Amino acid sequence: MSARPQTNVCVCACALAWPGVVGWGLHRYIGGSQDHCGLFFPGINKLCYDGHHWPTHRINLNDPTDPKQAAIFSWLESVLYVIEIPFVSRPEDFSSQRINLIKDPSVSKEEKVRMVGAIADTSERAWNAILAMDAAGLGKALSDTMTAWAEPLPYTLDPYVASKGYPGDVEKSKQLREFWKKYDAPHTHGCLFSGAGGGFLMVISDKPVAGGTQIKLNHDHYCKPFPSDNVDSAPQALGP
Repeated sequence: MSARPQTNVCVCACALAWPGVVGWGLHRYIGGSQDHCGLFFPGINKLCYDGHHWPTHRINLNDPTDPKQAAIFSWLESVLYVIEIPFVSRPEDFSSQRINLIKDPSVSKEEKVRMVGAIADTSERAWNAILAMDAAGLGKALSDTMTAWAEPLPYTLDPYVASKGYPGDVEKSKQLREFWKKYDAPHTHGCLFSGAGGGFLMVISDKPVAGGTQIKLNHDHYCKPFPSDNVDSAPQALGP
């Protein structure tokens, strides 16, 4: 049996009372902070955003010598599967920003806050489910995350949806949707794309998933080491 690939896990949460939700829409799109944090922050992390590019707060669980954290690490490694999408899930000219309702001046501030609040809620539920080692809750939160992101940014869910100036591709859209639905509830506890519009599929299941690869959490620091937080303070420390 080949060794499990090592990875870090990040749960990204937006503040529910996000004051920068409208201001963010006025800035040039810059992606990548979640990717950077996911690469360099070991263990399990909660990233808290308030409308800026870089998270304002971070909660890090990365102490395998702590019995509570060790139990969470072992549990998450047992229920998280990564599925490679066996076809090109994103077109060459893909942009998750093709439609961005957060930047749309015709959308009210209240509606924008509601959409961001829905994303924040799913993120918070995912984090709490990890701490509680609740596979059903985590799977539901991941599936709801996909739905929540698709409302303000439809191309994060389906890169082939037709829109003004873009013909889309009905067959490829159907192919992608049928693929991820095979791994969503009720077949598993839930799933979520690893990136906007595809990439890989993260699946939560108590049972082995055909074609799925289980991961091993990385606990090594690639940059300057920093101390781990603890499980007891994590839910209250830096919530949304």
